[in-house]
Amino acid sequence: MHSLLTSFAGALFLASTSLVSAAPALQRRDPTWLPAQGGCWSDNTNGQRALDKNLGGFDDLTPAKCQSLCDAQGFNLAGVEFGRECFCGNTVFGNNRPTSASVCSMTCSGGAGQTCGGQNGIYIYVKNNYPFTVGPASVLDAYNGYQNPSCWQDSVNNRIFSGKPSTDIPADQMTVQKCIDGCAAAGFSSAGLEFGRECFCGNASTPPAESAPQNECDMPCLGDASRYCGGSNWLLTYHKPANNVPQPNPGPASPAPPASSVPPVPATKTYKGVIQVLTVDTNLVVGYLNKDTQVGISKYSLDPTNREQFTFTAPTGQTISRAEITAVDTIDGYPFLGLIEGYANSDSYIGPGNWQYLFVGGVSHSTPGATPQTGANSYFISARQYESAVWTINSATGDITPQWINPDGSKPTTYLMGWYGYIGFGSGDPAQTNAHFGHNDGTIKFKFIPNP
Repeated sequence: MHSLLTSFAGALFLASTSLVSAAPALQRRDPTWLPAQGGCWSDNTNGQRALDKNLGGFDDLTPAKCQSLCDAQGFNLAGVEFGRECFCGNTVFGNNRPTSASVCSMTCSGGAGQTCGGQNGIYIYVKNNYPFTVGPASVLDAYNGYQNPSCWQDSVNNRIFSGKPSTDIPADQMTVQKCIDGCAAAGFSSAGLEFGRECFCGNASTPPAESAPQNECDMPCLGDASRYCGGSNWLLTYHKPANNVPQPNPGPASPAPPASSVPPVPATKTYKGVIQVLTVDTNLVVGYLNKDTQVGISKYSLDPTNREQFTFTAPTGQTISRAEITAVDTIDGYPFLGLIEGYANSDSYIGPGNWQYLFVGGVSHSTPGATPQTGANSYFISARQYESAVWTINSATGDITPQWINPDGSKPTTYLMGWYGYIGFGSGDPAQTNAHFGHNDGTIKFKFIPNP
């Protein structure tokens, strides 16, 4: 085994936890879990997961186990999928909708007599008839006197609003209304939401930052899938005008443009094909991503019989960012092609001057535009940070480029590298990574080749 791979070898230790039971003063009543609107829902529609919290895969999964895990973390929805995966949430995101029961017919890994969803089919249970919301999301125009929603670029090192709501709002219960109510109770005239789960308060009607189209603030609220709550480093703000400040006369309303001048909404298409691997310097084809892996790391070769099939959904002929690429046959049991924190890393940061690296491999869903999620993946059976929605895809040319998001929200230029002529890695500084390990075959790039 080459030195790079042997440097990754080592025992993976599983921590054991002893459970100490104590008789409670009051007996907790067990919750009632029932199928949500028939039970079986589509999942991953247009790259959006139905439930936000991914607990990973289990070799002994049953609906009851998933329900118990979600209940322990305070969630009101539990979903089982692909026979072994458990998801939790409080709202159903995107355009995922109830579908035929036949889509959710895979046998549970922990019970031969039970079914646990299917491929892109999630069987959802709701706790105690919780009144959950369903996407897709849109911007809430106004609430409780707070209006004029606008999107502003924010930074963890220089926040636009530094105030906090009167009481903490759990991330998985975040809604626009709760954030505004909390800021109003704390005496602020402005409220801002970010990352789908964060609430900030202030008093500036025009924040001192760079404004942007509202589509940058396109992350649904974790507590209400029907509304947006900002984005990754993008703050969706609302402002309540002071009662003693006259508002400008908006003047006559602008006439609506003629129907013929309104651009049509682009049609979306699901693409299926293979991923070609080329050298950046010479544009030489060196292989295609394989069905098999090297200890969970995606491989590439010129073998025409071993090419993995992938799919993605995008507007026809356009570029889509923060996209997920689905492996038709899965990657060692994981549905998405993603990036995984390297074994030798001390953390998941990459960037200029930093030798740390990322595996290309199989992962579960992570929130688009979010910082890395921790969980099992095709390389690590124990928790490790990964991201699935890391790809920018030009559906017209097939060009695929990665974008890793560091834990602090920064977005370093992300390069793909070849190792030993058959293994794919990511790096924020290929020269530093090569100097640390050696055996670098140069930077590579991915290109999607649709099936004929």
